[in-house]
Amino acid sequence: MTLKKKIAIGFSIAFSILFGIAMLIIYYASVDFRNDQFRQRLIDKLDYISHYIANTPSFDRESYKIYFQDIEDGLSYEDVIILDKNKKLIFSTVKDKTIAWDQRIINRLENEKRIFYKQDQYEILGKYYLINQQAYYLLVKAQDYSGNEKLDHLAIVLTILFLLSALLIWFFSYNLILRLLSPLDRLKNDITQINASKLTNPVKYAGNTDEIAVLTQAFNTMLKRLSNAFESQKEFNSSASHELRTPLARMSFQLENLRHQHQLDEDVSHILDNISKETQHLSEVTNSLMLLSKFDSATLQTTYQEERIDEIIFMAYEKAVKTFPDLQIDFSIKGVADPTLSIFCSAQLIEIAFVNLFKNAALYSYHPEVTVVIHESSSQLKVVVSSHGAPLSTNDQKRIFEAFSRGENASEITGSGLGLRIVKRIMDSHQASIEYKADMQQSTHIFVLKFPLPAAKEANILTNAQ
Repeated sequence: MTLKKKIAIGFSIAFSILFGIAMLIIYYASVDFRNDQFRQRLIDKLDYISHYIANTPSFDRESYKIYFQDIEDGLSYEDVIILDKNKKLIFSTVKDKTIAWDQRIINRLENEKRIFYKQDQYEILGKYYLINQQAYYLLVKAQDYSGNEKLDHLAIVLTILFLLSALLIWFFSYNLILRLLSPLDRLKNDITQINASKLTNPVKYAGNTDEIAVLTQAFNTMLKRLSNAFESQKEFNSSASHELRTPLARMSFQLENLRHQHQLDEDVSHILDNISKETQHLSEVTNSLMLLSKFDSATLQTTYQEERIDEIIFMAYEKAVKTFPDLQIDFSIKGVADPTLSIFCSAQLIEIAFVNLFKNAALYSYHPEVTVVIHESSSQLKVVVSSHGAPLSTNDQKRIFEAFSRGENASEITGSGLGLRIVKRIMDSHQASIEYKADMQQSTHIFVLKFPLPAAKEANILTNAQ
């Protein structure tokens, strides 16, 4: 999840919770206000009834109607019950003559003097009165139809208001944060375009005082330090490799002359052969270091063209055979009926990769033989290079593409440990991949190289651009 979404979601959730709490406070405050108002109306009603009892010695239903006909109390479905001091019913507005009440309520009323409780949709108030030296228990039961209807309406309004507000705040907060963090997106785009050839180009930002400006300034400072360190390392590798090539070439030439111009005994000839091999080894290391120092995938991609992989493989084999004349190759093609065998690459670099793989097979195989199988599909071209040799340990298999990494099976074989590292760098620069597999039962070393086909590569570029 992106930072923009996290901030927008966090802000929206916080606002929704706070706004929801505010809506609940408003609703329950309204509920309490309605309860207090309605309870006060019930109290006023009982007070009116007490006056009615005091002014009417013998009261009945007709006199009750006449006495209260002009009083607007706002009570719906009202019923009144009057009990004497003996807790016997002496008056009721309920038409059912067999009405009964809970004796426990009357006992509570005797002790507490006033009680209020709810029963289903009704609210009931009971109160003890002493009228004309006589004790009475008065109960009134009614519904607050208007108040409850207003509460229901308020609940609907608050719910709709909460949902609309939450929806709007989610929408506006995301767009606001998107606009506020747009400089961060531009900074990200500028950073992703930086490569080894653009380390000297600072990232630009129009702001002066905000956090993104501080971050940009810090990044440019770090970029400048990286550029200086990279250039220093690159210059050292290139200069050292270049300076070493000339004396190594002279040493090799003089060794060859010494071996052919003089009659040497067997021991001296053997020593010269060893020196010649070590010189050749140093020359290969020097060439590898120079190649790595000049490796810039962004610059190299400008030279890529559509090339046939089979032609590159055979050219690489011809170069490898010059060093290892006994090396044999078993070549085959599988997959589609009419393969194109074309990839978008630098033919020189891919050739170097296969030369290193072939030399690796010639050096570490039981027999100087390598098998190359090409598999072509609609989306990629896969090349499997395999050979038979002493198995590698699990630890050596994990480090096989690391620089200067050599397995236990190479203890008696001269080498730089850079060949497979260079192959990995070449594959990465082509947005391709290489994977090592080992068949322990058959002592087989397998390298699987996967190249995207030109059509698939163009489709990926178009998709990324959109």
